[in-house]
Order: sequence, then structure tokens, then C-alpha cells
Amino acid sequence: MNYKMYSRLFSVASLTALIVLLSSAGIAYADNSAQPQMVGSQWAVYEQVTLPNGNLNFYPAAHASTIPSGGVEFSMPNSTSSSPAYVNYLLNTYTTSLTESNTITAVINVVTSSSATTFVGNPDGGNPAVSFVRLFVQSNLPNDHSSTCTGRGNVNNYWWADPASGSYTFGTGGSGPVTLSIPLNPADWSNICGQFGTSNTAAFDSALANIKFIGLSFGSYYFFANGMGVDGTTGTATFQLVSYTIS
Repeated sequence: MNYKMYSRLFSVASLTALIVLLSSAGIAYADNSAQPQMVGSQWAVYEQVTLPNGNLNFYPAAHASTIPSGGVEFSMPNSTSSSPAYVNYLLNTYTTSLTESNTITAVINVVTSSSATTFVGNPDGGNPAVSFVRLFVQSNLPNDHSSTCTGRGNVNNYWWADPASGSYTFGTGGSGPVTLSIPLNPADWSNICGQFGTSNTAAFDSALANIKFIGLSFGSYYFFANGMGVDGTTGTATFQLVSYTIS
């Protein structure tokens, strides 16, 4: 398996649990507005917790909170506790039809309690010192069990922005505003199996025409959505999504 493919995969256990979770998610209200509403009740935060027995528990943790001045926010989980938690997704249940001519733009802020606050990626990514957030969309196409990559689900339902312009790597302390912006060019988006949209343009276009979720995913090193959080011994952090627009 080459690095480019491996970099987009979850671990097998994480992938299976998250496909089930995202397929049945209902915590966020459906958003049918012309642009995604920046209201906390529209945005769901998905996290995973490592249980004492080593098993992973994936769940929609809560809605985000509305920022009075604009945007939504949530407190990032403590990834260094006895039962470490990691945030995987911030998602809006947003039903829409998009095309390759559209561009997604998000503006984010990272607010920390200290300039020394550090972030932790899920160690199953191979290097917990690396953590990032990136643009993500999901469609609701019927399951296709023919994939040898995952063994279940439709691998072309899940698409991540691949270039640096669609992602942000966390450093120490707060930062922002940071703009993530990328067109829906199939050469710039990859699916669960690490295949770019150019490998199956018809499937990519079909996914864009049947969007079910929009938002952001959080990952570490190899994996785009296996989760990340805060080193609780260094402080706390709040993640803010100031705006999310589709043009």
C-alpha cells in the first residue's frame, strides 16, 4: 500500500464505526438554506473515546454553540486523560446538489487558554504530534459493497480536501483567522481509499449532486478523520468555525 493511499484511510475499526455513525447520524437538524447557517444547533460535534478496555466508542457528542458575533464553536476534548477523547468531525446535515464549478470556503479560529497549549493527534495515526483539520463532504449514495478497500459502504460517499489550501495543521497556542478554500475539482479531493476524484469522475460528480453532510474532519498524520484533541496538561482550547460558504 502506497503512502498516498494509506494517508487517507482510517484504521479498519475506526472506519467501520464511523461509517455506521455517519450513516445514521441525526443529531444536527436538516439545513435547507441557500448557505449553511452558522447556528450551533445545525452543527454536530462527533467524538471518540478510548474506553478502559481499549475499545473505541464513537458518538455525536453535542451540538456546537453559536458565537454571538458570528459562527459556531466547541471545546476541544482532552486527549491525555485516562480515557482520552478525540474530535473526529464537525458536521452540518445539509442537503444540496453541487458541481465541480463550486468552491467551499471555511474560516476558522483556534482559541487557547495559554500560548503553550498543545494539540494531540490520535496515536493510531502513527505520529500524535501531528494534528489537523480539513474540509469534508459526504453524499448519500446507495451502498456499494464491491470495494476491496473497506469491505462495506460506498467509498465514494466520503470526500476530503487534499491540498494544503483545504486543511490546517495545528501548532502550539491559538491561531486565526485561517481560511480554508478549495474548488470541487476532482483532482483536489480524495475518498476513503485515497483515490482522487479523477480516478472515477462520474462517481465524484454523482456524490457532489447528492450531498448529505458538509463540514470539517480532524485527523492525525496518516489518517484524515481519526481524531485529535488537546494535551490537557498544557491548557484548554476552543475551535471556532466563523463561516462556511459554498460559492
